[in-house]
Amino acid sequence: MLEQAYGGPQDIEWAVDQAGDVQLLQCRPLQQVAQPSDVAPTGRAVDGAEVLFAGGATASGGVGAGPVFVARNELDALRFPEGGVLVTPMALPRWAALLSRASALVTEQGGITGHLANVAREFGVPALFDVQDASTRFAEGGTVTVDALGRRIYLGRVEELLDQSPAPAPVMAGSPVYETLLEVTRLILPLNLTDPEAPEFKPEACATYHDITRYAHEMSVRGMFDFGSKSGLASQASKQLMCKVPMQWWVVNLDNGFAREVPERFVNLADIVSPPMLAIWDGITAVPWAGPPPASNASMMNIFLQATMNPELAEGAAGGFGERNVFMISKRYACLNSRFGFHFTTIEAMLAEGGFDSYAGFKFSGGAADENRRNLRAALIAEVLERYDFQTKLRGDNLFAKVESRRHDFILERLRILGYLLVHTRQLDMAMADQGAADALRAKLLADIAAMLEVPLLLPATEPGGLQ
Repeated sequence: MLEQAYGGPQDIEWAVDQAGDVQLLQCRPLQQVAQPSDVAPTGRAVDGAEVLFAGGATASGGVGAGPVFVARNELDALRFPEGGVLVTPMALPRWAALLSRASALVTEQGGITGHLANVAREFGVPALFDVQDASTRFAEGGTVTVDALGRRIYLGRVEELLDQSPAPAPVMAGSPVYETLLEVTRLILPLNLTDPEAPEFKPEACATYHDITRYAHEMSVRGMFDFGSKSGLASQASKQLMCKVPMQWWVVNLDNGFAREVPERFVNLADIVSPPMLAIWDGITAVPWAGPPPASNASMMNIFLQATMNPELAEGAAGGFGERNVFMISKRYACLNSRFGFHFTTIEAMLAEGGFDSYAGFKFSGGAADENRRNLRAALIAEVLERYDFQTKLRGDNLFAKVESRRHDFILERLRILGYLLVHTRQLDMAMADQGAADALRAKLLADIAAMLEVPLLLPATEPGGLQ
């Protein structure tokens, strides 16, 4: 009906509501290209140019050239260069965000009527699909020319083809929609409230939505951690964990996280019945920390400089409850806010009823070394987590990772990994001199994790119908 109404094939998105009715969300013309019945290249190859591949399916016509960049995960997406030839194993919709910077798109698998192909046509990006072994066939960083309509990929730049192909027109730049979005982002994205201790950190200083969320988050965290002391219920609100692990650990029992009422100021590990917390703790204690790695003089001077500028970063500095290592737990939930020296970590997990739809999240930021070393450490942690099925996002030295919609046992194993990394990435940024050092440290972390996971996780027995 939509094709008849609009006079041709449409790219459609819809949703089914609770009543079972189909609600149309989007409808736009499906831009297509004529596609022969076979996958043979068309026309004659350029004389004197080396053909690296011939065949495939044209998803979007045109010619583009640039360095090969193989994208497999979100971390790769952050490193994608302007003007690169985007090569992916699958034509996933998430790669659409990179097309505005890509000179061409090459995929091993994907449909030419799919979302990524349609966006490539809208942006005028040459796209060649069904290129066998694309992610390993072409030299990473080497320049290639993609002739999508002729269905050939050449080594280097083929100026004869590039001169004949018109440059794609910008899709939105200069349009009323683009100008409106540009104006709106000025009220959304900038962050002005960066220092919670500054006098100007107050509601009246909020100039963007980012400021509002930052202020609301800071105040809610303060309110949560100040509740016990302000209400006179500090002894009931938090208990210090009795353990042999260095540093102080505190536990806030939100709901049924303890096996018994604990009137004392201290709680023993045997009193904890929160599987997510126990899994994290198992990872924390699985492998003894060998201490900080050797650091260069430059790294040590950087640490002294940071501590001088911000004395509260020093490990022995006095601080509020929010600066301790704090577990907030229930029978199915755990959230750990931790500060190890100069870096900050949050681990959160929920075991949903029924065994499915559980999740674990991880946030990591900061460090004592220079920016490059901090970034290398965050990237190293992301690589390790991706080996164990985490989805990761990296912004400088800020790392966000998660696994979701998984069974309980899967989530608990990943929490052990997060607990291990919490301890063993401590001060690791000081040792990140170069990629060679990162490779050696990665091997050590992966070996420890593999050995740890060979030992079954022991949890206290639960009542019938309890956690599986």
